[in-house]
Amino acid sequence: MKLLSDFQVFIASVHSNYVDCNRWLGDFVLSKSVDNEIVLWEPRTKDQSPGEGTVDILQKYPVPECDIWFIKFSCDFHYNAAAIGNREGKIFVWELQTSPPSLIARLSHAQSKSPIRQTAMSFDGSTILSCCEDGTIWRWDAVSSSSSSSSSQV
Repeated sequence: MKLLSDFQVFIASVHSNYVDCNRWLGDFVLSKSVDNEIVLWEPRTKDQSPGEGTVDILQKYPVPECDIWFIKFSCDFHYNAAAIGNREGKIFVWELQTSPPSLIARLSHAQSKSPIRQTAMSFDGSTILSCCEDGTIWRWDAVSSSSSSSSSQV
């Protein structure tokens, strides 16, 4: 097993505030702060300055009312889609493999009003779990190829 070194390889500023969550998407990075969006970016190292780098912002996935800390997104196994909640109890599902960004679904329920702190997507993305600040866990199941979904509280 190859061990990681404690030598810093890269540092660059993408967000101006606390970063809640990040994931690799191939050679790119998805990250989320309190800026009402998930950002897809490419890290670029500077050959003359090891440890320093720049970033190229490739895409932004807007998430309205997602301006509080500790809201984490999730992705399906193949990184075709990302799901993220917001402080109003809604979920936004983005297709990750399209440009410009494509919103697959906006999920909501009259009883889901508490901030959604984290989501979890099933292997194929057909089921999404969300855990809320009020202690509830919601399950969302795809019902067809359209953006319709059914929900149930666990």
